[in-house]
Amino acid sequence: MGCVVALLESVCTGQVYVPTIVLVSRAPGLRAQAMGWLVLYNVMFLVPLGAILAAAWWGVGSERMGEFPRRHLAAFKVSMAILFAVLGVLVLATG
Repeated sequence: MGCVVALLESVCTGQVYVPTIVLVSRAPGLRAQAMGWLVLYNVMFLVPLGAILAAAWWGVGSERMGEFPRRHLAAFKVSMAILFAVLGVLVLATG
């Protein structure tokens, strides 16, 4: 099952890893910076999974976990819009 999940997730995560690996192979001077970004990406990928695992470990049921996003949907959407707006500004400012 783990192999199937890893294969299916590679479609998403490969869009980060493959371009970074290609960039580093063509410009070795960027290796340290690229590794830093990959570490940050991995941490940001694993923290939510760890939070869900910890919540389940301490007895939070799936009904309660599913209830949280429904109650906070508007705040979640607004915060995501702000996050993507800031990322868009950063991309335009540095590119």
